[in-house]
Amino acid sequence: MARGRWRNSIFFIVLVAFLLRVAVITAGHTYRITPRRDHFQFGWEMGRIARAIASGQGFSSPTDLPTGPSAWAPPVYPCILAGVFKLFGSYTPFSAWLILVFNSIFSSLTCWTLYEIAIRIYNQKVARATAWTWALFPYAIYWPVRVVWEMSLSAFLLSLVFLLVLRLKQTGRLSDWIVFGLLWGVIALTNTAILSLLPCFLLWLLHPAQFRQSLVKAALALVMLALVVTPWLVRNYAAFGKFIFIRDNLPLEMHMANNDQSQGLWTRSEHPGNDLEAMRQFQELGEIRFMELKQRELNQFIREHPARFAWFSLQRAFYFWIGPPQANYVAGYDLRLARHMAFLLPALFAWAGVFLTVRAGTPASFLLACFLIVYPLPYYLVNPFPRYKHAIEPEMIMLAVYLFWRASQKQLFLKR
Repeated sequence: MARGRWRNSIFFIVLVAFLLRVAVITAGHTYRITPRRDHFQFGWEMGRIARAIASGQGFSSPTDLPTGPSAWAPPVYPCILAGVFKLFGSYTPFSAWLILVFNSIFSSLTCWTLYEIAIRIYNQKVARATAWTWALFPYAIYWPVRVVWEMSLSAFLLSLVFLLVLRLKQTGRLSDWIVFGLLWGVIALTNTAILSLLPCFLLWLLHPAQFRQSLVKAALALVMLALVVTPWLVRNYAAFGKFIFIRDNLPLEMHMANNDQSQGLWTRSEHPGNDLEAMRQFQELGEIRFMELKQRELNQFIREHPARFAWFSLQRAFYFWIGPPQANYVAGYDLRLARHMAFLLPALFAWAGVFLTVRAGTPASFLLACFLIVYPLPYYLVNPFPRYKHAIEPEMIMLAVYLFWRASQKQLFLKR
């Protein structure tokens, strides 16, 4: 009887998810990241910053050449990488294995947060199916076991704060508001783009009948957020002599997707991590002056080509949901269309799930709609890499599971 309860528990699902991911890493040798360009694909700029930290140069040099202090990326994940590099060597196979296992821990824990979210919004059947789907879905497994980046940590943190918000809506405890603010501070220092959802969460939490009290608690949460991020802002000011909100590379990312040579997507040749001439210019100017240069070039392009910039943004919005164009040949066959469909179908299921959730009058439907509407907006301005969507993919999976549950109950067009 006890064994049956254990197998039906969410902890069993989390354990299965974790062991499966570790097995893929170990048996599939996914930790053997290509040594090309001195393992640049091991965390790209984050990996370079981590190597600089581990070698005693501080948070600096996101490319192959020493370029001084950096605010290229939020500090949490590069510092985690640096700790592993310091203990087990930079770009070693064991360091790679440990980092991918670290990713897998948070990817697996997302089964738990998804279960708790779904049981509060929908029901236990949807919750269990969502947790198992995230545990076993190959695409959910791919990112933590293959890519050294913060996606899995970001996805877990966003689902965790979503779960906390659902609890806050019920209890309104001051201690939960404090944790809410602190958690958003950690999120800001992990993946700054997720902050686009913070106003949505705060708006949903404001209680009309207790508006003033809710406003005071929200202000307290923002103070907690500020306490977490302020040391990093002070560091940026000390390093660069100007205010920089967490990271500084947005002008470069936008310029690479919006310039005279661009068709609306990333131009690889202009990135300092890939182009030797751009890297030398980056080293000569320093990070801040280089970003200021790209900001001026971007502003000029938008002024001279506003319609083109708008068209590029519309294209990127489209590619965010179907995946950017990429040649994909297998056995001589071009599978680009199949790749696009593999991205499009889950997106359509998620949007249909949001529609049904809104139609059913579910209180959290506003937040779920914001996940799909608000979160992608910053990425419509830059290249929509598939990994950028991963932060909201747990909720997309939950919405798709809800869609199929409603279909199984023959309730697709009925209100609950």
